[in-house]
Amino acid sequence: MSVITPIKCGPISSVPGSIAIVLRDFRLGGSERVAIGLANYWASRQITVTLLVGRDDGPLRSLLLPAVEIVDLALKPGLGDTRLAWSLAFRAREVLRLRKIGSCYVPGNSHWPVIPMIKSLPAAQAPHVVAQVSSPVCRPGRSRLIQIGYDWRMRRLLGKADAITTLSDSLAYETREIVGCAHVNVVPLPALWDEGRPSPVRQGTMTILAAGRLVPIKGFDLLINAFAEVEARHPEARLVICGEGPERGALENLIGSLGLTARVTLTGYVPSIRPFLEQARLFVLSSHCESFGAVLLEALAAGRQIVSTRCSPAVESLITCATAGRSVPTRDVAALAGAMSDLLYEPSPDCEALAALVSPFHVSRGGEDFLALMRPRSAELRATERVGGELRDKSSQSPGASMAHASLKKHAL
Repeated sequence: MSVITPIKCGPISSVPGSIAIVLRDFRLGGSERVAIGLANYWASRQITVTLLVGRDDGPLRSLLLPAVEIVDLALKPGLGDTRLAWSLAFRAREVLRLRKIGSCYVPGNSHWPVIPMIKSLPAAQAPHVVAQVSSPVCRPGRSRLIQIGYDWRMRRLLGKADAITTLSDSLAYETREIVGCAHVNVVPLPALWDEGRPSPVRQGTMTILAAGRLVPIKGFDLLINAFAEVEARHPEARLVICGEGPERGALENLIGSLGLTARVTLTGYVPSIRPFLEQARLFVLSSHCESFGAVLLEALAAGRQIVSTRCSPAVESLITCATAGRSVPTRDVAALAGAMSDLLYEPSPDCEALAALVSPFHVSRGGEDFLALMRPRSAELRATERVGGELRDKSSQSPGASMAHASLKKHAL
């Protein structure tokens, strides 16, 4: 995969000279893949990018370009995600105490503990922090007491960030209300990389594709049961599921019990689903809950219709017309089967039109939006000088500082 720059970029002198990104590891995850894409894109813009990673392992490691420096914090492999996040925060602070890095990108809710730790550094050493809110902060079914505790934690961890971004207007509104900050910026999820122009669906293709970790929340058992109904109506249909995980054995048993061994394929982990999308008629997301569902973007960018459960607020914003696909309730096998079957009866739409629906989600566009949020720090660093052992900030004299957010005004709440 490559990362190019299809939109007009500002001059190199207008971007930060150095950016740090904190990451737990290179696990299969949406936040991790987005962070890697941004790192690659910023490196292609001649920016010094340093990835502070808790553990230098995981299947997404191979996607990182050599131009991105990796600082392996070598955290113990036995740490759970909570302890891993806080250990990452402490170690990242030590690295940034010794290195002069202008800005720091914090990707997603699981990495928030890093923010207060690195902002506890002296002002002259602490980088400008841009933090991402990548998952819903107000979940249906959460008790009032648990929500109060979550809100307190969110204010404590996010309160020190210099800039906060979210994926939607509704999430930005909730974040602003909880954290109490004046501006929360909406940056469309930069999940799309350059994998070529979309190709038309091959005539007669009846392959349905799904992808994700083989875990219960992805609902692959429901998908397989729904596909059994689809296969009864479309005997030539096939289901391909890309991904690996602890549910593989249970899913294989389910496939066998339904007599679908010849019709359903579990591929295991693949570095990119694009080759499989090019062989498919449509893509299905069967999850019970998702923060966004970035695979839907990849499917539309490849020119493939989508069927998705309403597992994320983003689903309705992507399926804005019948051409894009269908959305169905979560955990509803009959509705999922009906939507897949209906689309297989219809002719496939123009692939270029589907790809155009998600052009704002390209990594270069999101990368430039994030750079705009980091530019004030770049101007500040250039305007700060040491006089008599004290730092005197002249950033108010920099005309660039007042103009830094001009490109984001339409996204700010």
